Amino acid sequence: MKLTVPPIPPIPNQLTTAISCVEQDSSWDAFLAERGGNHHLQCSQWAAVKKVNDWNAKRITLSNSQSVVGGAQILIRDVRYFGKIAYVPKGPVYRKDNPQIIDSLIQQLKNFAKTERINGLIVQPFESGIITESLANHGFRNCPIETSPTATVILDIRSELDDILAKMSKGMRNKIRRGQTRGIECRQGGKTDLPAFHQLLMQTAQRRRFTIFDLNYFEHMWDTFSPTNSMQLFIAEYQGEPVAAQFCINRGNTIIAKQIGWSGGHSKRHPNEALDWYTIQWAKQQGYEFYDLEGISRTDAESIVQSDQIDYSSLAGPTQYKIRLGGEVTILPTAFCFFTNPLLHSLYSRIGSRLARTQFMQKTAGRFRTG
Repeated sequence: MKLTVPPIPPIPNQLTTAISCVEQDSSWDAFLAERGGNHHLQCSQWAAVKKVNDWNAKRITLSNSQSVVGGAQILIRDVRYFGKIAYVPKGPVYRKDNPQIIDSLIQQLKNFAKTERINGLIVQPFESGIITESLANHGFRNCPIETSPTATVILDIRSELDDILAKMSKGMRNKIRRGQTRGIECRQGGKTDLPAFHQLLMQTAQRRRFTIFDLNYFEHMWDTFSPTNSMQLFIAEYQGEPVAAQFCINRGNTIIAKQIGWSGGHSKRHPNEALDWYTIQWAKQQGYEFYDLEGISRTDAESIVQSDQIDYSSLAGPTQYKIRLGGEVTILPTAFCFFTNPLLHSLYSRIGSRLARTQFMQKTAGRFRTG
């Protein structure tokens, strides 16, 4: 009887693995730039920012004989009573012409976690599909804690300004025009405007009951990103008084609205609408193609995607505002987690979803969220 021997799967291009812990990793950043995406949470500048919050970064890369073909930046810190936690935001990143390396990348992440004595590994991919499927196949479990936004609105700003306006709701167009005619002046800001921005952000946080980083964090972010002109601050003023402000990260072909602060005053002058329109015009003039409003309610996003008609009255305030700007609702992957301790991993597989939704775990998750 003739035996059929299954073929041995080939090793993709004889890949080699390397681990780097340098703070400014120009070769890694060059690889990200070649990908053309806006993986700013994977760039070494972001790792330098998060170091202020006690995160240390290491990077795993896979290379063939010519160049890097994939990798991941891993943020690591100690959590009281738990031990080391590692977080891969918007990664791993890989060359689209070499998707077969995904399994290798995820296996390397697991090996890294065990070698470094990391108890919990959280991975939040930048897209669904082959990455999320591979994570599940490697034993990762879905994590309901939102470490970074899992739904957003993205405006395509490649068309003419009139066409961009036409895609907005009628109410939004009217408010933008009123902002321009009722004394709101918008401008680019600099580092000296960060205290005003932080004050406005603090007022917003108090109204909406969320926590923010201190002023030093944003000043450090400015010092890190401004040398490459990849962080912008925009200010809306009325008679010289800052009323609204937002900072953005611009990377690849996209500008991302990271955080916005508003005093709560002059609402009938519509400073927020005027500020978004100013940002859109600036980004378009600079050659950017997309404006990412970074974060809406996932529940609202799923409802919008599944519905033929948008019921604005049913949406949360921030979601409703961003939807009216006329962009495309985009649902992003949730986080996945893996525990190196088999008992803990088995326990999480059974009750982790319920545990993750407790108030304690939601509060703990604040340490992971991007800002």
